[in-house]
Amino acid sequence: MTTPIPFLEGNQVHVRGLSVEDAAGPMGQWTNDREVSRTLYRGAFPSDAGTVAKEIEASRASAADIEFAVIETESGRHVGVAGIHGLNWVARHCEFRILMGERDVWGQGYGTEATQLMVVYAFEVLNMAKVWLGVVKDNAGAVRCYEKAGFVREGELRNEVYRNSRYYDVIRMSILRDEYDQVKAEWTIADKIREQFPQ
Repeated sequence: MTTPIPFLEGNQVHVRGLSVEDAAGPMGQWTNDREVSRTLYRGAFPSDAGTVAKEIEASRASAADIEFAVIETESGRHVGVAGIHGLNWVARHCEFRILMGERDVWGQGYGTEATQLMVVYAFEVLNMAKVWLGVVKDNAGAVRCYEKAGFVREGELRNEVYRNSRYYDVIRMSILRDEYDQVKAEWTIADKIREQFPQ
C-alpha cells in the first residue's frame, strides 16, 4: 500500500485526507473512550468501525465538510482527526472541529499544530474570511490551544452540551483573516507555512 503524501505539514504532525480505511483503525473507537469524549459534542452514542466509515463517506460526499487525519510525523501514527465544516461560500466562513483520540499525545502541542494547519487551510486554500469553533468552557486546555492559534472569544452559549450527567456552557471563538495574517508569524510552524505557501 502506498504511503499517503502529507497534505499540509507542521513540525510534529501533518494532515492527510481521511479515508474509509481509517475507520478500521483506532479512530473507530476514540469516542467510546469516555476521557476522550468527556467534553465533546460527540460520545453520547457507541461508535464502531462501520458507523465511523459511514460518517467518513458522508463527509467525503459533502461539499460543505472536509476532514483530515492528523498524523504524528515521526511515527506515522494516526492520532486524531480535524476538519472544516459547514462551509459557507457566500459569507466565506466555516466551523473548525478537532478530536485528538490518542491520549498519550495530549499536552505535546499536537492539537495546537493541527488547529493551526486547519486555519492555514481555511484561509490560504479555501479563501475563507472567518473560522469559528465551539468549545466546552470547562475544557481549559482546548481553550488555551485555540487562543495560541489566534482565536478570540465571541461569547458563551449557556447549557449547550449535555455530557457526564450535566450541562456545559460552550464558548464561541473565531479568527478573522486579518487576525490570522497578524498572528501566523508567531506560530512555531511559521517556517513550515512559508515553505508551503511562499508569497
